Amino acid sequence: MSRNNNNISDETLLGYLLMALSHDEQEQIDRLATLDPILNQRIQDLRGLLDPLKQSEEHFEPRADLSSSTMKLIQDSVSENHSTDHKSEFVSMSQPLFESSRTTKLAWLDSLVTLAAGVVILSFLLPSIRVAQDSARRVACASNIQKIGRALTEFAYGDREHRLPRIDVSGPLSFAGVYAIRLKDAGLLPFSHRLWCPAMECVDIDQPIPTGSAFLAASPTTQNNLRYTVGGNYAFTLGNVVDGIYVTPSMDSDNVFPVMGDSLWLMESDEDLGWIHGRNAANILFSDGRIQYVRVDRIDAQFVDNPYLNRAQQQAAGFGLNDSCLGSSFRSPFVPIKFE
Repeated sequence: MSRNNNNISDETLLGYLLMALSHDEQEQIDRLATLDPILNQRIQDLRGLLDPLKQSEEHFEPRADLSSSTMKLIQDSVSENHSTDHKSEFVSMSQPLFESSRTTKLAWLDSLVTLAAGVVILSFLLPSIRVAQDSARRVACASNIQKIGRALTEFAYGDREHRLPRIDVSGPLSFAGVYAIRLKDAGLLPFSHRLWCPAMECVDIDQPIPTGSAFLAASPTTQNNLRYTVGGNYAFTLGNVVDGIYVTPSMDSDNVFPVMGDSLWLMESDEDLGWIHGRNAANILFSDGRIQYVRVDRIDAQFVDNPYLNRAQQQAAGFGLNDSCLGSSFRSPFVPIKFE
């Protein structure tokens, strides 16, 4: 990829928007777009051309009679043009005005045929582009989760009891996103900025993750804002209450439990889980190392224990070692979050 921003082709930028470039190339364009307003505008223009894809259905199919109706339109236009040609045979060739009109009609017909063919081709290509885009974002998201998962595993095996980063029971560090701060303090953070799922568009992506001391030194307002963003939009295990004592899960546990995954927003005024990937799906990392892509509307059928709710159907710490729950960055293991 050229270092001259003006030499970055539209094809390369399209690959960037579709998450089809390598991780290093994606990050390079991220940095260049931040510094170069012209390149950033080019990206926004291309994104605007792709916006209609976001509104299309995942399983879109062109109407069954699209090809036949298009060909009928072309045939009707050809018949009309032939009729005009037969009438013009009786006109003197010395009248250039009518000859010019006939040429104009032929040029219009050529344009119509080209446009109709383009419509037919696009009707088949657009769903494929949307599927490829969603697939690329899904893979990039899984890659993010895998990187964090490796850092969490290394952190756990550096702990005496092989436990994951702890969430304080109370106080300013009592939120799920503190895992990122713990990893940074341990020198294990695999990235310098907050990670967001590629399926979401966030302007906050380049903001750094603070150390524990920097977080505690910040004002209460800043701390509250960081609660919502420091963990990116990835959820982390909220821990367990065992015999009345709150504990952080251990990687030595015989139980397979969810460690982290895409954040799903459970609004207390709404019984439905939100979603991130296309039509209600999420990537989830489990303690055995596998990443599972699950549909949220089928989550209860796929799991005995819903990864995003404890046995009390709340996003809070689980009851016992067999009850696990993932919470978004701002979630506390005990304090319910109220939404206005």
